[in-house]
Amino acid sequence: MRIAVVSHDAGSSELLCALVKEYQEYVSWHIFAKIPSPMATICERHALTFSPIGNADEQLEALHLDLLLFGTGWQDKCERPYVAYCQAQSIPTVAFLDHWTNYRERFGYPQKGWEKNLGDFTAVHDEKGYSLAVSLKLPNPLKLPNYYLQNLIKDARKHPVSASNHLLFLSEPTDAVAERTYGDPLYWGFTQYTALQEILEHFARFACQTLIIRLHPSETSSNYESLCQRYPHIRVQIHDAHSEDLIDELLSAKLVIGFDTMALYIAALLEKPVISYLPSATRDFLLPLPSERQLKDLGDFHPELLTPCPLPMDEFGIDFASFLQIVTKAD
Repeated sequence: MRIAVVSHDAGSSELLCALVKEYQEYVSWHIFAKIPSPMATICERHALTFSPIGNADEQLEALHLDLLLFGTGWQDKCERPYVAYCQAQSIPTVAFLDHWTNYRERFGYPQKGWEKNLGDFTAVHDEKGYSLAVSLKLPNPLKLPNYYLQNLIKDARKHPVSASNHLLFLSEPTDAVAERTYGDPLYWGFTQYTALQEILEHFARFACQTLIIRLHPSETSSNYESLCQRYPHIRVQIHDAHSEDLIDELLSAKLVIGFDTMALYIAALLEKPVISYLPSATRDFLLPLPSERQLKDLGDFHPELLTPCPLPMDEFGIDFASFLQIVTKAD
């Protein structure tokens, strides 16, 4: 069986590469990625061979393909020509959803004709993702194991890191996502910078010595630096995601705070104290965390939240052979 894989953004690329790695010898894989891109970097980390994004029709026509697996995200839509070719040739397609946010928006909603960007099937990796996909009427949701998280947590538990007394803020480009999706950087009533200002205002509550800001890979430090200069009494470090190991930073933190980044969920799986902070009247909490870990106002923070947040990672999803049988309608 010949399966093509195309993706750009990091979240779904991690899922797809972990799946390919798990079943590398099971089928014939053909991976396409932009150079540079998160997908290309992840392929290189896993020693997976890939072809640069090119003319999708020509590349796929030469493969005599049985199935296309594609990533979803907001940074780039390089997957779409590959999906369009497969739709025209009646080749099954499966969209891979990471996280729990913007499921329809990844495909172009609310723009007219966004449905044409959907896959024939929609792969999700936990019960909350499955419920969301069903409620949004995305095509044929399928439950698949999250090999990326399984391997990450297993390796992290063997990864000793010295504890420290700092608060780790996991930044996200909230303003850019809101502007790109809704045309307004303040669509949700806050940005990463206004949220950081609230964290700085309430910093004494966390009983930490240092604030570490971990930048999203798409961000630069300049705006954060100018904001932090207003609080000279707080020791602040700004870390580049490209140069600092995520697991090291999560494991060493006294408390991890963010919006709804996957890294915050990983921290909870690693039994770290976590806070999902969304200072918004219109944006819902989507991470599958206990409700007491979800704050709209940092004035509601209390010391008990400095205790670990144990979050079990349950078995989930069908086996790969069953998945292939369903999506290719094999006998």
